[in-house]
Formats: sequence, C-alpha cells, structure tokens
Amino acid sequence: MQSKFGEWHASAPVSVEAVLRDDRQGIDLVARVPRGIPKHEWSLDLGDALHNLRSAFDAVAWGMAHFNDAQPTRPKNVTFPICEDEKRWKEAVKAWIGDIHPAFQERLRIMQPFTYASGGLTVLSMLHDLDIQDKHREILTVSADLHSVNLSGSFEYENHDTAAMPRVEMYSDIKFADGVVLGTIHAGAHIRMVGEMILRPEIKVQLIYESAAHDVVPMLQQFAVETRRCLDILMSGLAEPDESEEAEWTPMEVGPHSA
Repeated sequence: MQSKFGEWHASAPVSVEAVLRDDRQGIDLVARVPRGIPKHEWSLDLGDALHNLRSAFDAVAWGMAHFNDAQPTRPKNVTFPICEDEKRWKEAVKAWIGDIHPAFQERLRIMQPFTYASGGLTVLSMLHDLDIQDKHREILTVSADLHSVNLSGSFEYENHDTAAMPRVEMYSDIKFADGVVLGTIHAGAHIRMVGEMILRPEIKVQLIYESAAHDVVPMLQQFAVETRRCLDILMSGLAEPDESEEAEWTPMEVGPHSA
C-alpha cells in the first residue's frame, strides 16, 4: 500500500497553489490534485491486508486442532479466539480449545488481550474489529488529508511603511480535494506577490478507529510485526529465561497517531 501511495504521488504530484485574494490583503492556499485521490482503491487494499493477517491466526488454530492427525469434534468452531475477558476464554475452551494439547492451550491463552491489556487497546483486538467491520459490515474508509504545508517564497506590502503582522489560518473543517481552499495567509494590508511561492503539502492516509485517527502505513507495519511475533509464539512457545531478550514476549501496545 505504501508503494501504491508513492506511485500515485509521483504520477500526479499534489501541490498547493498560492492565489492572491481579490482584495489583495491575503493569499488563499488552494489544493491542486490533478488525478484525484484513489481512496476507494486504498480502502480495498487495506481491507485485504488486514484480512490476510487475521486469517493467519485462524490457520494456526486449525493446525493446532489437527495436530498429529487429530480430528476436532466441532470443526466449524475452530477459529482463533480473541478474548477480552475470562468468560469469553472459557467459552472458547469449551467450544474446541479444551480438546487440544495443553501446551497449545497455554500458547493460545497468553495471546488473549485479557491476560495483559486490562481492557486497553491491543493489536489483536483492533485487527479483529477492523477485519469484522470490513468483511461483514461495511467497507473500511480511509482519508487522505493535508497534514502540513511548508512555505517558501515571499510577498511584499504595497506600502513599504506597513507594520502589519501576517497571520496564517488553516481550515480544519474541510476535506483535501482539488480546488479546495485549505487556508489563508492574512497580510493585514495590501500586498503584491514577489517571485513564486512554492507550497509543498504533506499528505497522510488515515483510518478512524474508535474516534481516533491512525496513520495507515505505520499501522499496517505494526500489525505485520506483531502478527509475526504472535505467530512465532503460537508455533514455538515463549522463549526460555536464558534466551535472548529479542525472543521474549512483552505486552503489545497500539495507539493513535496524531491527526
């Protein structure tokens, strides 16, 4: 997904045009997006990536249930559980986990959010929730919004004795799209443009989860890293105390990025 975002940005460079206002007392910052933003395509890619990661856990659970040619009594119940409390864990044990090898039961148990998160946000619970939403409720929706604008260039006051102080106002209630006025540089007096003003926007692709904005690319990278770590534990168990610290398991944390 990161490569697709890079390809889009390279093929249709996003810019912000500095437009002198009609009253000549300010400059509007106008978004220029030549080809539009393929947010729907990115949403589909995100949903597929999350589903693939979530499915990896179910595949491991299926392997545990069939270890040494075992045949689970209720094969339709064999899915990787993600339990927020002890009650749900006991239900999962009754459903199928109680039939597998005790070592596998313990590996599944230490992966459950209720054993280490105390109701907090975890990678597993977030991954599960997003996958359920995308595949069974409504497609995930990502946004591509302006994060910051770096300004270079200049303007000058028509009256060189003007002592006004320029002020930049960025609008927070708009969506980044072609032709949208993102903000205004208020000069406080009549001005004229001097040379070319170059505005380089930084765009972030984000997803809203539980009212918090998460940067999609770093989120996926963290999901991939934590998924690999969890799968290593499920396949091999926890590291022994005398093994390297890199192999040890620690509570997972995931939090929102600044919008």
